[in-house]
Amino acid sequence: MRIKLHLLKSIFALTMTLLAGIHCHAQNIYANGSIDKDSILAGQTFNYKLDVRMPSEYIVDWSEVKDTLSKNIDVIKRSDITRTPINNSNEVIMSQLLTLTTFDTGYVEIPRIGLKYSKSADDTISSTCYTQWMDIYVKGVSIDTTMAYKPIKAPIKQNITFEETAPYAGGVIILAGLILLAIYLIRRSSKKQTTEEVETKPQIPAIITARERLSQLKESNLWQSGKMKEYYTDLTDIAREYLEGQFNIDAIEMTSDEILEEVRNLQLDSSTYSKLQDTLTTADLVKFAKANPSPSQNENAFSNINTFIEDTYVFHQEMEKRKAEEAKAKKYDIEKETAENQEMEETK
Repeated sequence: MRIKLHLLKSIFALTMTLLAGIHCHAQNIYANGSIDKDSILAGQTFNYKLDVRMPSEYIVDWSEVKDTLSKNIDVIKRSDITRTPINNSNEVIMSQLLTLTTFDTGYVEIPRIGLKYSKSADDTISSTCYTQWMDIYVKGVSIDTTMAYKPIKAPIKQNITFEETAPYAGGVIILAGLILLAIYLIRRSSKKQTTEEVETKPQIPAIITARERLSQLKESNLWQSGKMKEYYTDLTDIAREYLEGQFNIDAIEMTSDEILEEVRNLQLDSSTYSKLQDTLTTADLVKFAKANPSPSQNENAFSNINTFIEDTYVFHQEMEKRKAEEAKAKKYDIEKETAENQEMEETK
C-alpha cells in the first residue's frame, strides 16, 4: 500500500512539474530542485540543489527559503548564491545548495519551494515560480530484537519530613559558611604571591597543546569503539581551547554559531572557515540529534580540525610578523622625523 501511494504521489508530482514547466516556459522562468541521495538514515544530512533560470536583469527574493521547508524537513545550512550565464542568451542560472535533514521515517515529502521574482528592483509587481515535489526515503535506527525486555520499575515513594531534614540542612549551611570563610582568608593572604607566580609561570603555546591533544584523541580510538558523542565532544573542545589560547576568543563558553561569528571576523580563507563550520555542524547533530556519521565523516572531521588549527596558526604568525614590521617602520619614521627637526633647529 505504501509503495502504491508513493507511486501515485510521484506520478502527480511529475504531472505538476510538467504543467509548471509549460507555464514558466512562456515567461522564460524555470525553477528546479534536485537531491543527491534517494535515501538516508534518520538525522543524516543530504544536499538539495535549487536552480532558477531567468533573464539576467530579473530579481529573485531568496528570503522565501526559511529555516524549515516543512514540519518534517529542516534546513541546516545554505551556500552562497551563484550566477551562471547561459551562452548565446540573456539568461542566467542562479543556484543555491541547501543542506537538509529529517528525523521522520519512511517516505518523507520534500515540498515545493516557491520563489518570488520581479523584472527589476523597482518593479512592484512580483510573480512566483515553484520547484517540483519530491520524496526521500528515510530509514530508522535498527533495533536488536534478540535482547530480552526488562520490566519497568515503579518509583519508590519516600516520605521525608521537615523535622528529619532540618538538622542536616543546618549542618550543611554552617559547613558551607566555614568553607567560604576559609577560602576567602586563604585567597586574601596569598593573593600577591599567586599573582607573581602567574606572571612568571611559562605559558605553553596553544598550538603545542592542540597538537598533543589531537594526537591523544587519534590514539584513543573513541569513534571506532562506538563512543561517537565523546569523540566529537573532545574534538570540538580542542578547537575551542585553541581559539581561546591563540586568538583570545572565549570559545569554551560559546555556542557553535557564536564561535563561527567570531571566527568570521578573523577574515580567514573561506576553505579554512568551512572546515570548522562543517565539523561543528556534524558535532551538534551527533550531540543533540543522536546522528551517527559514517567512518569517512569521522575521519574527515578530525582532518578538518587538524587542518584548521595548522592553517590558522600560520595565519596568526603572518599577522604578528606584519604587525611587528609596521611597528618597526612607524618607529623608524618617528626617529627620522625627529632627527630632521633637530637638524633644522641646529641650522637656524
